[in-house]
Amino acid sequence: MRCARFALAGVCLLLAFGTAAADAAPSEPIGISVSPAQVSTRLGDSFQFGIRVTNRGATELPGLIAHLNVVSLTRSVYVDPEDWSASRTKYLPSLGPGASARLSWKVKAVSGGEFAVYAVVLPGSPAAATEQPPAVSPAMEAHVTERRNLNPGGALPLALGVPGALVLFALALRVRRRAP
Repeated sequence: MRCARFALAGVCLLLAFGTAAADAAPSEPIGISVSPAQVSTRLGDSFQFGIRVTNRGATELPGLIAHLNVVSLTRSVYVDPEDWSASRTKYLPSLGPGASARLSWKVKAVSGGEFAVYAVVLPGSPAAATEQPPAVSPAMEAHVTERRNLNPGGALPLALGVPGALVLFALALRVRRRAP
């Protein structure tokens, strides 16, 4: 009976503190959606990554900044996001309550593997950026297959032809020297 009372009291305390913490947490004024949710492409090809930023708050959001990031989900693959997109930072105009804006990036797959592509949005003013946490978009799944090319740049005929011609020339010279 005592255990049941303590358990009931513990559950009540958890509910009380959990509700208070939830009430104290500010609602996120910036909503972000991603389009497309996933992409499959080949090494060296480009694809589009887009987000829609929505002001879900009751006040205007002045000048937001969006920044593109790429993370490898394959342990052995190094990612330098600057190689994937030349202009990763974009600036949005002020968004009134309920307003939204769409941004897109052209992204080039420079490594093979599994990647997460996402954007971070934060206020443009230093004071607001320190008060409000950055909003992070859902990640777009990017599957990049490596293409195996036996003839990169058309060099295969040259790479095989020159040594082959040298071998034929050496054989012809040898036959000629043995001839009476």
